[in-house]
Amino acid sequence: MHSMRSPALLALCLGSAGLTAVVAPAYAATPAARTAAAACPVSQPTFATPTYVDTGRAGGEPQVETAAGGRLLYSSHAGTTHIFAPAGASPTTAAFPQNYTGQTYIWTSDDQGKSWQFRDRRDPTQGGAPLTGFSDPEFAVDSAGGIFFSEINLANVATYASKDNGTTYQLKKLNGLTLTDRQWMEADRPNEYYIAANSFGGDTSPVSTSPLSHYLAKTTDGGASFTPSVVDEKGGSGLGDNKVDKRNGTFYEPHYAGDRSTPQPLYVAAFRSAREGVLTDPDLGLIAPDVALLAHWPSIDVASDGSIYATWDESGEGPRPAGIYFSSSGDGGRTWLAPKRLDSDGRTDIWPWLAVGDSGRVAVAWLEADVALPKEDAQTPGTHGWRVMMVETTSGLGCAGGAPVFSAPTAATPDPVHTGTICQGGTACQAQAIDRRMGDYFSVGVDATGAAFVGVSDTRKGGAVSLPLFVRQSGGTSLLSPPPAGPTYSVPTAAAGTGQGTSSRQGTVSSKARQPSARGATSSRGPAKAVQPTRTLAFTGPLPLLAPAGLLLLAAALWLRRRRATR
Repeated sequence: MHSMRSPALLALCLGSAGLTAVVAPAYAATPAARTAAAACPVSQPTFATPTYVDTGRAGGEPQVETAAGGRLLYSSHAGTTHIFAPAGASPTTAAFPQNYTGQTYIWTSDDQGKSWQFRDRRDPTQGGAPLTGFSDPEFAVDSAGGIFFSEINLANVATYASKDNGTTYQLKKLNGLTLTDRQWMEADRPNEYYIAANSFGGDTSPVSTSPLSHYLAKTTDGGASFTPSVVDEKGGSGLGDNKVDKRNGTFYEPHYAGDRSTPQPLYVAAFRSAREGVLTDPDLGLIAPDVALLAHWPSIDVASDGSIYATWDESGEGPRPAGIYFSSSGDGGRTWLAPKRLDSDGRTDIWPWLAVGDSGRVAVAWLEADVALPKEDAQTPGTHGWRVMMVETTSGLGCAGGAPVFSAPTAATPDPVHTGTICQGGTACQAQAIDRRMGDYFSVGVDATGAAFVGVSDTRKGGAVSLPLFVRQSGGTSLLSPPPAGPTYSVPTAAAGTGQGTSSRQGTVSSKARQPSARGATSSRGPAKAVQPTRTLAFTGPLPLLAPAGLLLLAAALWLRRRRATR
C-alpha cells in the first residue's frame, strides 16, 4: 500500500485533492441521547443451536448470501492453504482429503439452514470443471437475482454463473483474473458486476497496474469477459468487501493506507459513474480519522435507500481504544456519524462483519476471545476460546439526535468455535506452524424473514482443517421493517418447522418475494415475513497434489506485499 501524508496535512489538502471533508456529529450525553434507548428500542437477539453445514468438507473463510425465494447460499475454502499440521492426527482431518476436488465448496438451504445440499460443480455437461480454485470463495447477486461466483488458485481467478438460483454453476472464464490474491465481487444490473483484487504482478489483459497493486475490473456479460483493470489506490488501497447501490449504480469500496501501529484515515471510495465504466478517481468520504486497523479489512453494506454502514476493529494504538467500531452515512458516503464502539469489555475482538436488512436495521458480528490478549494479538498462544458475538440495531443512522442504539453484545455461539492462536499473517502462517484453520474472516447475512445468520469456521472437532458452521437468529428484533398494521398471525419457528413454538406477529403474510431488497431494486430474499421491530420474535475423489512451486510463489508474493505495506 502507498504511504500517506499525516492526517493534519491531509486535512489541509482536502479541497485540492477532491476529497469529501466531514464534520461528524458529536454524541454528547444530552437529554435526547439519554432517552435514545426509549426512542429506538431494540431487543436482545437469541440464537438457535449452531449446526455443521458439512462434516466431510473443510470450512474456512465461509461466505454467506441470500438468494431469490429465501434460499441461503454458503461457500467455504477447500482447506489447501489452511492446513494446521500439528492437528493432523485427528480423524477430522479427513474433511480435507476425502472430498477434495481442487474447488471451494458451495451448499444451499431451502429451509432456513436446517438442512444443506452440497452443489457439485465438476460436471462438464452442466458447464463445470474440477480444479478451478481452492481458495477465497465469493458470491454476487444482481438486480434480477442472477448469482455469480468466483474462486482462486495460485495463478487464476475462475468465474461462474448460475441460471437456476444456485443449483448448478457454469464456468464462464477460468482465468478471469491472473496472479491475484483475495478477490471481492459485487453485482449491479443483470449480468453486470465488479471485481476487485490484489495483483501479484499480473491481472486481466491488457494490464494497466503496477506490480502488487490493488485494482478493479468490470464485466457486463456475467463474467465471460472483463474490462481492462485499473489501479484502485486513491486515499490508500481498496480493502475488503465492496457494495453497489442498485438504485443508481454507485460502487462503494473501503480505502485505507495504514495498519495496526500506523493510524490513517479510513475512507469509502464512491465510484458514482461506475455504470458508465468510470473506475478511476472516486469520491472519498471520510468514515473515521486515525484508524489503527487491527485485522485485515473493514466490512460495509448498503440498504435499499442507499444508506451505507461500516464496521472495523482497532488495535488501540491510535486515538481510540481497542475494540469494534461502527459508523453510517445517509448521504451516499459523503458524511459519516462519529465512530461508535460496539464491544463492551476489554477482551480482544477481531474480524467484524455486518449485514443490513432495511434502512437502519443492522447486525454486526465479530470474534471475541474470552481474555484480553497482549497487544490485542490474536496469534498469542494459549487456551483461550473465541466466540461469535453479535449486536443489532434498528437505528443505524442515529437515534433522537444521538448515536445509534444497539443491543448488548450477545454470544451467538455459546461454546467457543476455536481455541488458542488465530493466524493474522496469511498463508505464511503455515510455514511457521501458526494455526490458520479459521482463515482470515467469517461472514453474516440477513434471510427472508429478517433473521441474521452467520457462517463461521469451527475447529472444536480438531483436525488439520476447520468445519463449516451455521448459526441463525431465533428471536429478538427483525432486520426487516414492520409491515402495515394488520391481523395477528402465527408462524413456525426455524427449529420446530411445525406449529410448535409459534410466535404471534403483527402484519400480513405474503407469498411473494419482498421488494425492494437491502441492496437495491429487486429482492434476493424471497418471501419476507416482516415483524414488528420491538417485539420478542421467534424466527422461524482423489486428492490432487498442490505444486510446491506454486506455494512458494504465493508465499513470496505475500511477503513482498507485506514488506511494501510496512515501508
